[in-house]
Amino acid sequence: MTRIKDSKTETIIHEILLWKQTKMLPEQYCDYLLALYTEGAGIDDNQSAEPQKKTFLNEFLISISTLVISLFVIYFTELSIVLQTAILASFVGLLMGVGIYYTKKQFSPLLLYTAAACILLLSSIEITEKIFAGNTSRLYITLFMNCLIWIGAGVKWRLNYFTLAGSVGAALVGIYILL
Repeated sequence: MTRIKDSKTETIIHEILLWKQTKMLPEQYCDYLLALYTEGAGIDDNQSAEPQKKTFLNEFLISISTLVISLFVIYFTELSIVLQTAILASFVGLLMGVGIYYTKKQFSPLLLYTAAACILLLSSIEITEKIFAGNTSRLYITLFMNCLIWIGAGVKWRLNYFTLAGSVGAALVGIYILL
């Protein structure tokens, strides 16, 4: 009987920690509930950091695996340009969807958005190269458009790293064109 009570209490404590981390309840309420269910003993701060570590690891693995698969699709397969575009667009959509999910759960989706931007950049360059073989002006326009997308995403979602990366990228493309 006490074993069942302990497992239920552990489950409740774990849920309260998740509520506190995702800000579903105010921190004071969560602290009160934790004190109530732990009978004043409190909790170890390492327990509350555990979901954050798992989330970062999941985010890292998703980002790296989609980048690796994308590079494989672009450079080591003989798929048609339409199929490559569809696969890479689905990867970008997947990463953006998971990033939005993590944002709603109050986690930082930095790696997911960065991986999606890299896949979008690689795929747009590859498509431009296949369609306009050797036309450097089209390549510069593609690079500049990617930078504008990054700046727009950075401004819209208040992601300073995208705004900065897009601005620096656009400046570098402009300097390269002028030289």
